[in-house]
This record gives sequence, structure tokens and C-alpha cells, in this order.
Amino acid sequence: MALSKLNHWQRACAVTGIVVFLVALMGGLLAAVTGGGGSLAVAASSSTSGGSASASGSGSGSAQPSPAVKAQAERSLVHASDLPAGWITAGALATSRTSPWSKQLAGCVGVPSRVARIEPTKLSSPSFGSADHTAAVEDSVSVYPTAADAQAAFRAMSNGKTPGCMNSIGSQALRASVQNEAGSGATVGTVSIAKLAAGSYLPGQTGYTVTIPLASSGRQLTIISTAIQFVRGRFVHQLTFNGNGVAFPTLLQVHLTQLAEARS
Repeated sequence: MALSKLNHWQRACAVTGIVVFLVALMGGLLAAVTGGGGSLAVAASSSTSGGSASASGSGSGSAQPSPAVKAQAERSLVHASDLPAGWITAGALATSRTSPWSKQLAGCVGVPSRVARIEPTKLSSPSFGSADHTAAVEDSVSVYPTAADAQAAFRAMSNGKTPGCMNSIGSQALRASVQNEAGSGATVGTVSIAKLAAGSYLPGQTGYTVTIPLASSGRQLTIISTAIQFVRGRFVHQLTFNGNGVAFPTLLQVHLTQLAEARS
């Protein structure tokens, strides 16, 4: 990943036996662990996929949003000024275009093929990390051709089967990718993907939690990545909060989510 500041941050953490994995890896989890060759780098790519555009969104290609719509989506993202003093900003705004649903995952959940084929334009914020290396956050907005398409995509994510299907199909691939990031000096335990705990999200929101146990240099910690999604018009918004050994600060999580909702 071409995120030099955060790469230095990761290496510094690794020296003390604590490894923080970029939220960019988690933000595209659906596509990353179940499609695109199973590579987490696919979801973090800033390149835009090709293919013919379709205004209806009924095929694998979907119409590109106008500059005004893209600007609105960018404004709705979390910015460095929204975070406490001392937080590290790494990378820049990235744009990608891909369906978040592989054929296998869509089949497991029961997502209609028309919905699974839509390729929204996804704008991802830089990654932000706390000064003490215990927390990180990333924000993204997927712009769908129509509000109806965005609602359909959100309903698919809200399906009660989605986290379980993600876990059964993708957890092993995710574990292998995290192990590769951690290197031979660390041991990654069983990775699990589950629905959000009751009370951890509000009406109109959905998401999942990824739990990654890690042992390194005689120390053990658990990395918890929580993704929260909501829909506003054509936008499906996802904030991903990572806690490295400790929970991501609850009040900050709520604050950033409310900001994103108000701006969307």
C-alpha cells in the first residue's frame, strides 16, 4: 500500500509486538475476501474498473456519477479536522469501481443478480490513526446509479445471513492475508466475522464486526474492526473503526457516524 506515513507507523508498532492493520483492508472486505482473487489489495486499489456504462445499473457497468455528485460524496466523508488532535493521516482520497458482491457471496446471501452486478463508484477517505496506535478509522461512500439501487444494496447488506456468509466464505482468506501482513514473527488466530452486537448501532444502520486474535513477541491482543453502514439517497456510506487491543472509543465512533449522516 502506498501509504508511507502509516507504513512507518505499522513498522514502529511491529517493533513493540503490536501490529495495526489498515482499515483500508477491512473497508472492502466483501469484495476482497470473496472476489478479485481473494486479495485484500484489490479492495484498497485506487484504480477505476473499466467496462461500459449503463444508466440503469442493471448490468455489471453502472453510470459514472457527475462531478457535482462526486463532490457531494467527498464532502460527506470524515476529514482530519473531525478527529482529535494528534491523529495521523495517511494516504489520500481514493476512487474505485467494483461490485461488493462476488457470485459466491451473493448466492449464499440470496442477493438478486441485478443488484450484485451493480458497480458503484466508491470514494474512500484517507486512513486516520490515533497517536498511541490503538485506534484507526476510514470512511467510504459508494455512489449508486439511483436511490433505488442504493436501497437494494443496503437491504442486501442488512440481510441477517450476510455476516454468516461472509464468515464462512471469507474468514480463512482474510486470516491468510492478515498473517501475510503480520509476517513470520506473529501468529494470527481464527478470524471471525459476525453481525453487530445489539445496541451498538442505531435504526437505519447495519454492519458487521471482524475479530482478529494476534500473538507477537509473547504478547497477545485482539484487533476488532467494526463496519457501520447506512444509506442516504444514492449513497451507501460505510465507516470502519479499528481497535488494536482495546475498543475503539465509543463516543468518537458515535460522533463520527453522526457527522457522516448529517453530511450525506
